[in-house]
Amino acid sequence: MRAVVHDRYGPPEVLRVDDVERPVPNEDEVLVKVHASTVTRGDAMGVRGADYRFTRVFTGIRRPRRTSLGTEFAGSVEEVGTAVTEFRVGDDVFGVKGGANAEHVAVRESGAIAPKPAELTFEEAAAVPEGALLALTCLRPADPLHGKSVLVYGAAGSVGTAAVQLLAHHVETEVTGVCDTKDVDLVRSLGAREAVDRLREDFTQNGKTYDVIFDAVGKNSFRRCHRSLKPGGIYISMDLGFMYHVPLLALVTRFVGSKRATVGIGRYRKEDLLLVRELVETGKYRPVIDRTYELDEIVEAARYVETGQKTGNVVLRVGETPRGAVDVYA
Repeated sequence: MRAVVHDRYGPPEVLRVDDVERPVPNEDEVLVKVHASTVTRGDAMGVRGADYRFTRVFTGIRRPRRTSLGTEFAGSVEEVGTAVTEFRVGDDVFGVKGGANAEHVAVRESGAIAPKPAELTFEEAAAVPEGALLALTCLRPADPLHGKSVLVYGAAGSVGTAAVQLLAHHVETEVTGVCDTKDVDLVRSLGAREAVDRLREDFTQNGKTYDVIFDAVGKNSFRRCHRSLKPGGIYISMDLGFMYHVPLLALVTRFVGSKRATVGIGRYRKEDLLLVRELVETGKYRPVIDRTYELDEIVEAARYVETGQKTGNVVLRVGETPRGAVDVYA
């Protein structure tokens, strides 16, 4: 089968599409023929291992331990293991699995995989899982969220667009989104009561305060946001921070002061994916797609993700992808 691989760290040019062995599903796994996947900021960081040296403790010091790329998929079940009861051959599914930028992935039945919402194309479905599941799990330290005021910094990214929708339509909070000028109308349309253009206004200087500040891109800091938190408020970052200081702050602020900081810990859980599927089906969540590329255009797709200018998600068509998908964001 064809798959995106890289055997060294570096710029997007280290990525290539190569022929690799097709996975064989275990008895508790299904083999999915992938029709669409995505290229995420996390994927780009993994390829740029030299620029994120701390992560190389986990991904490989000199060379990447996992040479495949991709996290999200949407496709059709091609084979099922002998112990699988939930899925059948031909079922359309979506979910999360490492190495999803490939024509096939083997996924455990108990893993983050679920029936694809019938309303979505494969391209649209592939743009749902990671951002939504990361937003759900990273926001949990701030529970209960109902009725609180939440600011999402980086509200137009994959995690940010997911967080705005989940907070506005599922948790029912008062959401403020911070984004670039070009994304203000989009963020409002996703459910934000207020959208702050970060290129024209510094939200930390406008005097407004929030119960929760969710830094969905990890580009702010607890120090800058401190005055914008209400007493008892919490700052949640998707990044470990400069010199990896946020975990230490999380420990210190548990015992000192009334405002807390923490690192959002993302998890991919089946029950959360089923919840998001239900939200899609009831019209409370929609995927946001910026651009769509073919699998052979992986280098161009990764280059675009690295610019930091993407809105929502960048999708890859894989194999014989059914056509007819319409980008949500144009």
